[in-house]
Amino acid sequence: MKKNSNRQILSVGFLLMAAFLLSCSGEKDNSQVQTGGDGSQVSTTAAPGNSPLFTAQDVSGKWRSADEWLGKQPVVINFWGTWCPPCRREIPDLVKLNDEYSPKGVALVSLAVNDSPSSVKEYAANNNMNWVLLMAEDQMLVDYKVTTGIPTTIFIDKNGNEVTRFIGMRDYATLKQGFDAIL
Repeated sequence: MKKNSNRQILSVGFLLMAAFLLSCSGEKDNSQVQTGGDGSQVSTTAAPGNSPLFTAQDVSGKWRSADEWLGKQPVVINFWGTWCPPCRREIPDLVKLNDEYSPKGVALVSLAVNDSPSSVKEYAANNNMNWVLLMAEDQMLVDYKVTTGIPTTIFIDKNGNEVTRFIGMRDYATLKQGFDAIL
């Protein structure tokens, strides 16, 4: 009887671990970004077209609409979570890049997945995240095809066309390539 109980505990533990790993991907998927023959960034997964519009609450409870940014300026959408170690590791690089690119008109919008506004607000305050912080709804993940985990960072040009995306944590130099690609 005890053996069966131990097996059940191990099985449940394994399933929980697998669910966590799938929901918070630290793996890089290098097939997402390629360089064209002229050195420009091209995407292998995103076709040009309008990015989905959404409305979401910010950490203060105010409703914000994606049409504030999309189609008006370059936008970087970052799906992340305070509970996700790879997401937290890439935040310092996003802070640096936001400081560099917001004066150039690039809007950084972070969508917190499976998180609470209070956790996001506290984490942001402690980590100098001075950009738009929204709470992601499940439909946003579907609309933006965020299916393999977070962090997922999507780079959208001023016309609302997705240029490229990174699935999994990236370093400063790699993220910078995405920011440059949408200017």
